[in-house]
Amino acid sequence: MDKISEFLPTILGVLFLVVIWLVIRKIFASLSDKINNTEHYKEETLKVLEEIRDELKELNRNNSK
Repeated sequence: MDKISEFLPTILGVLFLVVIWLVIRKIFASLSDKINNTEHYKEETLKVLEEIRDELKELNRNNSK
C-alpha cells in the first residue's frame, strides 16, 4: 500500500496533464472546424455570385439585341 501511495501523486499529475492536453486539442479542433466552415461558405458564396453575374451578363446581352 505504501508503494501505491508513493506513486499516486505522479500518476495523478500525469493523468491531469493528459486531461488538459485532450481539452486543449478539442478546443483547437473546434476552432479549426469553424475556420474551415467559414472558408467553405466563402467559396460557395463566391460561386453563387459568379453564377448570378454570368446570368445577368447573358440577360443584358439578350436585352441589348
